[in-house]
Amino acid sequence: MVWIPSVEYIEILYKDQTKVGDIINRQGLISTLDKVKWGIPFQDVPTIWEKVTILYKEIIENHYFSDGNKRIGSLLAYIFLSKNGYEFSPPKGDIYRITLEVAQGGKKFNEIKEWFKMNSKKEV
Repeated sequence: MVWIPSVEYIEILYKDQTKVGDIINRQGLISTLDKVKWGIPFQDVPTIWEKVTILYKEIIENHYFSDGNKRIGSLLAYIFLSKNGYEFSPPKGDIYRITLEVAQGGKKFNEIKEWFKMNSKKEV
C-alpha cells in the first residue's frame, strides 16, 4: 500500500515549515492528491515515480499556498519517497536547481520522473 499524504498532513507540515500564510487553493490540493492516488484520467495506474512527480510538480506549479510552494513541494516529495521505502539523495544542489526549473516551466513530466528514479534507491 502506498502512503499518500492527506490535506491535513500537508496543512500541518506547511504551518510548521513556513510559520506564515495559508492554503489558498485547498480544492486544487485535494485534486492533486486524487491524481497522486488514482493517476491522471484515462492513463494507466501510476507508478511510485509518477505519483511523486505529480505531487512535486503540481504543488510547485499550481501555488496552493500563499508562500513556500517550492519548499513544500520539495519536502513532500522527499517525505513521500521515504515513507514509501525509498532513499532520495540527488547530488548537492540538484533539488534547488531542479525545483527552480520546474517552477519556471522548464522541466517536462518525464524528465522529473526520471530524475526521481535515478536519484532514489529502495531502502533495505
